[in-house]
Amino acid sequence: MQYVRSTPNPSGAYPAPRFEPFSGCLPLTDGQAAVLIQYNGFVTITQEPDEEIEGSSVTVTPDLEAWEAWKAAQPDPLDALKASSIAKSKTDLAAYLAAHPLQWTDGEYYSITAEKQQQLTSKIMAATMAQTLSVSYTLTWNSTGEVCREWTLQDLSALAFAIDARVTSLVSYQQTQEVAMRNAATEEELNAIVVDYDSVGGAA
Repeated sequence: MQYVRSTPNPSGAYPAPRFEPFSGCLPLTDGQAAVLIQYNGFVTITQEPDEEIEGSSVTVTPDLEAWEAWKAAQPDPLDALKASSIAKSKTDLAAYLAAHPLQWTDGEYYSITAEKQQQLTSKIMAATMAQTLSVSYTLTWNSTGEVCREWTLQDLSALAFAIDARVTSLVSYQQTQEVAMRNAATEEELNAIVVDYDSVGGAA
């Protein structure tokens, strides 16, 4: 035998049955307890023996309407899997950007992380403003792991455009895969989506 509280929770569902009796409990056969668990506690319990169950003192009947309403209100487990896959694709992208600098025409490698892009844009904006105001400004930038050297505004702008093009292609790829993840109808479809940043053209 198992034992359940005689009144349901505010949600209308009975709590999980216990194996030891307690004050005010109702006894359930193991089969009745299994029904209660199968329907997540959404059952009707009447205090009269079930004629079809030997030794029972109550009748347990599934409350299908309440159970279906409860299930409909639960979050779809697939949504959590999608959110996890999408978050991983973004984290992996940030890691990929950090690990794969762009090789420029001078043979050097230049970081393409979001932080470095912002710094490079600020440098170019400062140099452009200085040029407009006829103010002296030394424009410097460095390749990955090297000291800064002087650049012309034209050359550094060309590098910035090349970095932007590379990052844009990777971000666009991630966004395309993200849309596919959001549209996956099953876990199998979701798992079949492989995010491979090395497959994006222009990799260094």
